Formats: sequence, structure tokens, C-alpha cells
Amino acid sequence: MLWWLEAMAALFSLAAMAYLSLAFWTMGRWHPLLPERDAGAPEEAVCDWPGISVLKPLYGDGDYLYPALRSFCKQDYPIFEIVFGVQRPTDPAIAVVQRLQAEFPDLSLRWVCTETRIGSNPKVNNLAGILAACHYDSLVISDADITVGPHYLRRICAPLQNREVGVVTCLYRACPVATFWSRVLASQVNSLFLPSVLVAARLGPNIFCGGATMALRRATLEAFGGLPRLANQLADDYWLGAYSRELGQRTWLVNYVVDTVVQETGFRVFYQHALRWSRTTRAVQPLGYSFSFLSYPLPLVLVLSPWMGFWGGLPLGVVLVLRLVYHKRVEHKLSAESSFGVALLGDFLGLWIWFHALFVRHVAWRGSQFAIDADGRMDGHDGAT
Repeated sequence: MLWWLEAMAALFSLAAMAYLSLAFWTMGRWHPLLPERDAGAPEEAVCDWPGISVLKPLYGDGDYLYPALRSFCKQDYPIFEIVFGVQRPTDPAIAVVQRLQAEFPDLSLRWVCTETRIGSNPKVNNLAGILAACHYDSLVISDADITVGPHYLRRICAPLQNREVGVVTCLYRACPVATFWSRVLASQVNSLFLPSVLVAARLGPNIFCGGATMALRRATLEAFGGLPRLANQLADDYWLGAYSRELGQRTWLVNYVVDTVVQETGFRVFYQHALRWSRTTRAVQPLGYSFSFLSYPLPLVLVLSPWMGFWGGLPLGVVLVLRLVYHKRVEHKLSAESSFGVALLGDFLGLWIWFHALFVRHVAWRGSQFAIDADGRMDGHDGAT
């Protein structure tokens, strides 16, 4: 066996163990506020809370939709409106919105149906129709399947009082439905993706901006060119934060954690979903993505251990123990129970999907196929919107 292969295998194994140790330490210092613990009002003293427009792009119905949207209707916030958007008059989500309008007659709940098309991204097309119907200058964009606590708007919008902050965002906890592949994807989100964002934010300025929550001022959106600049981007949420940072503003990651429902009906749906997420990350951070295989330490060390000769079993044993302890810490922090076996399967599939996303040129989204160019721009038919 060539000595340099042993050296490289040992180096990558040490790097993977170092990453896992850093993720473990970062999770220990993180104090998330989960929706079920959002009982007391925030301590931030804001004299004049601005009116907020909540933008909700919808597509289809599901068991998750009504309770998720209802959580936004129960906000302890002085002045806000929720504008829902669909792009088909037959979209079943309309019936859910109408049910909420009847349940909360004193709230400003509206829905719009437009066929606005400003680019190839179906979500941004929907947002363009919604934005035209919004009244306030403080905007909160949130995906349809997000569930929040009663003080969500107060906690999210308080940092916007600082003019140096351009966009406020937060992380999300994946809540799986009762299917096996939903649990696998939820494990990947909670124990792989979420800690990687925290580690990156700990090492440098936060560049994460997720569709679960994006709060910003209308002036910021208009200053960088508005929704048309996002209309052909696969990672529209990332670029919204990036464009605001080009203006000299910060992307603020709050400790509030929202819930998102994960409902994968089978392996194919799971794989397409995970592959699109990986391809999105690669599109916006190609260099960082190239080295993100280190965030899958157990499968990586297992692959490398045969190349390290007699000592190959030592790092494998260390990583296995660390991964088990790390799994328990993630469960505790997120109050999310999951099988360690499912978590390990998620790790191994995650490493393979990372490799696959290095070469894939198309992604599936809402029943359509989209070609992705080298810059992460989308091109394809979005008739499903």
C-alpha cells in the first residue's frame, strides 16, 4: 500500500473527527427556542412595532397545511396581515384559506390567484403575485408547511429594528410523518444540515438564509432589484440574503426554531427531495460543498479505514462512539426522538447524495424537471405551479 494513500486517508479521517467534535461543541452552546416553548413574550423592547405583511406561497393541500397556517393566525402581534398566494384557481389550498378566514374573521387574511410569471422559479412567481397585494413595508416570507409559536413575529422582526440587518432568518426542525423515508429525511435535516449551518455561523459571518423564514424591509428588497433578481435562481432564499449583504447589510440568524413537516411517501420522493437540496447547496457554495463530505464522518471513515492498514479500526471506533453521543445531544436540543439506526442510514445516504449532486444537471420540483446551469440558474417547464 502506498504511504501517501495511508497519509491521505488518515488526514481526512482526522478532519472528519474534528468536524464532528466541533459540531458537538457547537450544539452544546446553542440554545434554541422551539415553538412549544414560545410561551413568554420576548424581552426585546420595541416602542413601535411595525405593521407586517406575511407572504405565504401555497401549492396543494395536505394534512399539515391547516395547522401550519393556523399557527400564523394566532400571533401575539399588534398589526399584521397574511396574504396567501396560489397560481391555479383549482388549487385545494384555497379551501384551507377560506376555512381560516371563517375561523378568524377579525384578522386580515387574503388570498390571491395570479398567473404571474417573472422567471422559471415557481415559488418566486407565486411571491410576485402575493407581494403586489401586500400593504406593509415589513415583509415575512415563509413556506407553507411551517408551524410557529405565538410570539414568532415579535422574535423574528425585533432584529429588523437594527438598520444594519438586512434579512432575518431561522433554522427549522424537521417533524416526520409516520413513514420510514420521512424519518430518514428528518434525521438528515436535524442531525446533519442544521448543525452544519450552526458550525458555519460559528466560524464566520452567517450566510445562511432559509425559506422557512425570511424577514426583511420592502426597501431592502427593492434596493437589490426585487423578486426579478431571484426569479431564475434555484436557491432563491440564499440569494435573497446574499443580495442584501451586497448592500452592506447583515443576514441575522435568530435562535428561534420553526417546525416543518417532512412527508416522504417513498424512496424515490425522498431521494429527489434530498438531491434537490444538495444541488441547491452546491449551486450557491461550490467550494464549501466540495469539502462538505467531511460532515459525514462515520461513512467517510468507514470508506477510508481499509486504506489505513492496522490502525484503520481505531478512528472508526472513535467516530462511532462520538456519533452516538452526538445523536443524543441533537435529540435533546431539538426534543426530537429518532432511531440511531435511521440516523446512520441517513448519514450513509447523505454521503452518496453528496457525490451524486456533484454531477447532476437536473432537479425535480413540484412534478416538473428543471435544468440547472453552472451558476445555479433554473431553466425548465414549471407547469405544475
